[in-house]
Amino acid sequence: MSNETEKWLHEEDKGCFLQRAERLKWLISKAPFEQIWIFPGGFLGKQLFEEARYCFVYGQLLASAILGFAFVERTLAAMFYGAGRNDLQRATSEVLFREGHTAGWLTAQELEAFDKARRLRNPLVHFRKPLHKDSPEFRAVSDERHPYEVVEDDAKHILGVMFRLVQRNAVG
Repeated sequence: MSNETEKWLHEEDKGCFLQRAERLKWLISKAPFEQIWIFPGGFLGKQLFEEARYCFVYGQLLASAILGFAFVERTLAAMFYGAGRNDLQRATSEVLFREGHTAGWLTAQELEAFDKARRLRNPLVHFRKPLHKDSPEFRAVSDERHPYEVVEDDAKHILGVMFRLVQRNAVG
């Protein structure tokens, strides 16, 4: 590695260390206390979980939100598959959430939180016209906030939902 590359990385690390530490502290506060975390979505589910957390700590908030939601969808589909519900392998998140509530895996409050996560994720992955009412940019302008703050709050909500599923499958 060149000296210039190492210098750039060192400066980058110094410049955002405190923000990373704060985001890591938040993540730790959301993690289940149980010692064993089970990932019904297998290796890919675990990777989605790990990469969502890593991206969050390093401030890649859009990636974190998208990966966190992908974890939620994959995990719920895997849980249903493991319970013999082969009909939900390719179900939409709305169907998975509704069925999760019907099965008693999600409370009414969790169902709303999961659906809010879906509504926050959708404008990130599906095109919306500029300043569409669901977009983070519109919400930032409406709330007189920086778009980065809005996206960070959205990522926190989605990761909070992700951790609720991890909690459901944790033991010990």
